Amino acid sequence: MKRTGDIHRDFERVSAEYTQLKSRIQEYQETIKGLRRSLEKVRESREAQKADYEQRLAEKDAIIKTMTNRLEHELALKAHDGTNTGTPTSQTPIGKRKVIPNSRVSTGKKKGGQPGHERHVLEAPSDDEIDAVTAHELGVEDCCPKCCGQDYAFTGEREAKYEIDIQIHVVKTRHEYYIYECQDCGEYFRTGIAPTLRAQCQYGPTTQAAALSLMDTVNAPINKVRTFLSGLTGGQIAPSEGYIAKLQLRAATALYTFMEDLRRMLITKSLVYWDETVIMINKSRGCLRFYGDERIAYYTAHLQKDMESLDEDNVLILLTPDTSVMHDHNKVNYNEKYSFRNLECNQHLQRDLQKSADDTRHLELLELKELISKAIHDRRFLIATEAEKFDDIYTAYFEGRLNDILDQAEKANIEDFSLYFGQFEKNLIKRIREYHDNYFAWVYDFSLPTTDNLSERALRCIKSRMKISGQFESEKTAGYFAKIKSYIETCRRNRINEIHALTRLCKGDPYTVKEIFFPAST
Repeated sequence: MKRTGDIHRDFERVSAEYTQLKSRIQEYQETIKGLRRSLEKVRESREAQKADYEQRLAEKDAIIKTMTNRLEHELALKAHDGTNTGTPTSQTPIGKRKVIPNSRVSTGKKKGGQPGHERHVLEAPSDDEIDAVTAHELGVEDCCPKCCGQDYAFTGEREAKYEIDIQIHVVKTRHEYYIYECQDCGEYFRTGIAPTLRAQCQYGPTTQAAALSLMDTVNAPINKVRTFLSGLTGGQIAPSEGYIAKLQLRAATALYTFMEDLRRMLITKSLVYWDETVIMINKSRGCLRFYGDERIAYYTAHLQKDMESLDEDNVLILLTPDTSVMHDHNKVNYNEKYSFRNLECNQHLQRDLQKSADDTRHLELLELKELISKAIHDRRFLIATEAEKFDDIYTAYFEGRLNDILDQAEKANIEDFSLYFGQFEKNLIKRIREYHDNYFAWVYDFSLPTTDNLSERALRCIKSRMKISGQFESEKTAGYFAKIKSYIETCRRNRINEIHALTRLCKGDPYTVKEIFFPAST
């Protein structure tokens, strides 16, 4: 049995060991805490590095996506041409093949005359029509082509070749007006002088007509008109540039009644095409408008492309609900002040569909374009058989397919919305739904047109003029051009020779609307 001292020593030893162990445990605990703090810092650092990495990766992904979108955007813009936008072929970038839209289907035949077709040649004039004869006899130095002998005799036979050409003959006319004396009152007077003979000596109506035709049809600048007339006449006719410029004013002034009568006839039509294009007037953007149909061409010019200038034209506002107006989605036509029926151009619609499909790579709208193209082709075939509309089965199929495609296109737009082109596609789908009846009236009535091409062709001439002349001096000079162009184009559409019509205009006796459209009653 241990003694008390031994027990006490053991207790002290155990207590010392316990204290030592406790101290070591505290040290271990502090070490563990330090390790935990270090581990936490490592974890925090790792999380921070991970977040930073993910942020930098997201930023790079965003940059890559942006650059990809920009690249696709630029590629899409580069792909824009006459098939999917209104870009004229003249603005095709250098190095890119020009695309000329053409709805004609290739027959696979070679160009030129086809086998079995009669060859068309210039017919020789009759003896009564011959104005001059040139005899070609052998000269003293000529000889037989076979033996070079010069002993030959004329057989009395001839071989004739004909040449039809133009000879410019300047005619200088003196007009004599006799002076009389009244035997009753002694008053002296003369025969009346025509109003067109203003000056002592002036150029005649044919010369004036040629100058107007060169300016307003050929789009030749004034100095080139002078050069051409001078060269053609050997310098005998060389009008000054000021004189040529004043011809526009005189001709336009003489057409006031014609333009009013033409406008009155235009507003009685059951179908009117209209469009407008930008022109430059004294360094500012103006507009030239066309209203008309296959026989009427009515042009106006304005400084502003707005509702006020439309009201000044006094055409659209006078049309009734019985009139259909074809245009290229001019939203101003839907103004509540107008009562006519609107028709939308399907060629512009097809171009927008092609553009959207090329830009977004969504092919649903291409299916709609094909549906419209096929319907127009089928309609053309039925018109040839004197049909007036599609049957109910065809129209039901067309409408059903149209709605299905629009639903699919709308879904594709939502699911794969393009940053640059998605809104255009969305608006296009919405526009087709909203203006469905205006776009597809031709499906139910074959007398209605499918496109506004007539207006497009009527305004194409002004683009050539702008390339040459650059701009009009003022709104007045643009108006002169519009009036003269209305007269020329209306006469041409009714098979009246342009120079003859302009000659009458320069004589002060232009064709009237009644003469053009109702010749039997004049």
